[in-house]
Amino acid sequence: MKTLEKTKWDALYDPQKKSIFSRLEEFVINAYFSNVFTKAILSVSNTKKGKIFEPGSGGGMTSIKFAKEGFDVTCMDLSENALQKTKSLFKHMALEAKLTLGDLFHTPIKNEQFDIVFNQGVMEHFRLANLDPSDGVKEMLRVLQPNGTLVILVPAYFSPLFFVYQFFKTFNLLEKYWPYTDQDFLHKDELFDMMEKAGCENIIVRRLWSSFFFSMIGYCKK
Repeated sequence: MKTLEKTKWDALYDPQKKSIFSRLEEFVINAYFSNVFTKAILSVSNTKKGKIFEPGSGGGMTSIKFAKEGFDVTCMDLSENALQKTKSLFKHMALEAKLTLGDLFHTPIKNEQFDIVFNQGVMEHFRLANLDPSDGVKEMLRVLQPNGTLVILVPAYFSPLFFVYQFFKTFNLLEKYWPYTDQDFLHKDELFDMMEKAGCENIIVRRLWSSFFFSMIGYCKK
């Protein structure tokens, strides 16, 4: 299963194979959502400097915002193509980041290294691949420093993107047009339960209104 997923993600970040939908999604993230996610993470963490880690970083469009803010950034992804895209983006912006090829469920990083650990658009892909996403959250907690902040952003149930997905699924268009592996859209209690099962305490979960309700945010202190 991991090999199949890796192939899918490598294809997503292959500039020769990008679909119209994935190009549009990349533009929208660059133009708006990466700023929204960055502001939300800084707000809930109340952290203005330090070390930040994004497992499942994709093309690095959110992490680069933190680099601009002066954070020590580490990006990790399963896809070599994604990391190559991240490397090119940081080089173009004359910024630095540590890049790690790795699997969220077996993160190749020592315990308690980061002030903030976050990802967005990642945790919704595992349940349908017969993986327990809470095991990935445990790894995120493991590499988080005491009193650090864990932040998870996922697509919300009944969000605008949910209806696009359902349209593609109804008309058997997912394979042709949906650029990702199959995924969930989460209710608040599902994200809360995922984090609680991983050992998180004092969890807060809410819809992120500034994302036009596309996203759900869950966060806690270690």
